[in-house]
Amino acid sequence: MTTAELTKEPGVLRVPPRLQWSALSERNIRAMLREGDLILVFSAPLVFYLCFYIPLRKSMEAAGIDYAQYLLPLLAVYGMFFTSMFAGDRAAREVAGGMATRLRSMPVRPWIPVAARMSSNLLRAVTALAGALVIGTIFGFRFHGVGAALVFVAVVLAFGAALVICTDALGTVTRNTQISSTVLFGPQLLLIMTSTGLVAAEGFPGWIQPFVRNQPVSQLTDALRGLADGRFTSELGVAAIWIVALLIVGTALAVRAEGHRP
Repeated sequence: MTTAELTKEPGVLRVPPRLQWSALSERNIRAMLREGDLILVFSAPLVFYLCFYIPLRKSMEAAGIDYAQYLLPLLAVYGMFFTSMFAGDRAAREVAGGMATRLRSMPVRPWIPVAARMSSNLLRAVTALAGALVIGTIFGFRFHGVGAALVFVAVVLAFGAALVICTDALGTVTRNTQISSTVLFGPQLLLIMTSTGLVAAEGFPGWIQPFVRNQPVSQLTDALRGLADGRFTSELGVAAIWIVALLIVGTALAVRAEGHRP
């Protein structure tokens, strides 16, 4: 930081928003590294993969399905859900620990703390996706097409950003540091377990199959499965709509929550 980058007024030293964001981002990332978040988000997809791949592989492959290829998209989505639980917890800590109150007393714009937390959350999301791809590749997952693979990564991270911004707002509003294990865990688990990410919709009872086929996690995993095979399917457009809607709602809620924090 140079003197030229600071705006001086009588009795006030104003720091440009870019430097405020940089300083808060660095603080969040240091805390994340110190607390071992990256190890947790990298290893979580590995545990999830083994829990479902080992018991279901033989039955799925007997039906002619390459289960390593089939399961990986859900693994990537799970990594984003896991990251979002960290986001809600960290945002709640900021408020409960008094950091949000201190920032409110300073000339810091409401969106800067949100953007700074998003920086560390993005690093968590990239690490979770890397963990998913590493374990999937070990068991036989492969991309078929460079362009489609890049879109795959972009879609996963965009979904992660949408989830994170929503849970960040929830954590800021509730100030509940246990938010990830209460409000968030149940709905996320329900969407994962009742999706086509684990088994095809035909494997569910007939009365729930319409929900299984059309719920957002199923649309997203089907789109990612197509991208992994080098195909751009119709589900990709539906998944994009879900992601954009979540991003718009989450961004509005997060900035509003930060602006009205106690």
